[in-house]
Amino acid sequence: MGCVMKKLFFVVVMFISVLIVNAQIVEKTFADLKNEGNAAIKANDFPKALDLYEQAMVKWGDKPIVDTSMVYNMGICAIKAKSWDKALKYFDKAISMNYKKVSSLLYKSDVYRITKNNTENLKALEAALALSPEDAKVKSKLATYYVGEANTIYTKGSAIILKVNNDITAGKLKTTDPAYIAAEQKAKDEYTKAMPLIDKALSFDPANKTAVQIKSAIEQALKG
Repeated sequence: MGCVMKKLFFVVVMFISVLIVNAQIVEKTFADLKNEGNAAIKANDFPKALDLYEQAMVKWGDKPIVDTSMVYNMGICAIKAKSWDKALKYFDKAISMNYKKVSSLLYKSDVYRITKNNTENLKALEAALALSPEDAKVKSKLATYYVGEANTIYTKGSAIILKVNNDITAGKLKTTDPAYIAAEQKAKDEYTKAMPLIDKALSFDPANKTAVQIKSAIEQALKG
């Protein structure tokens, strides 16, 4: 009988211990989870940080969230974790909370650039410019955007010229042939379309080296 009682007592103690451990896990507060998320950021474990912050948000419940810096950090963690939809979600939330709106818009533009959504990328950059017209970082990113757009068109024109020049080298064409003249004009049309975009880039960042180089190349090509 004594042995049975000892076993029963042991089982009860173990059961209570499990309940205590589970209670400790369940009872983590919003602050606990947020602090663990902050620690994960310091350890450069961004997916873990994002998960902990999201757990904290669940713990917060339906009350309006007021921790603007945490929401902003969630966006940064989402970018680091390459979770693009979540990054946009949390930066949008930070913007709606009037917290670091310009930086949030720039991060959004980065997401759209990475995911090759040029239309939304430009919208985010223009929104940032409207909020902070003299911000050097905003201007630099706008310059980079327009350089990219111009370079795409410039590259298309250059590919046309390269092809006909290769045909000339191979003896398939002469510079007096109508096909060559038409191709040369088509390339110049592309260069002409690229020029306003390069000028736009330089209006935002006159020191952008790539923009300066492309503009010089276009000018030379249009003279020829």
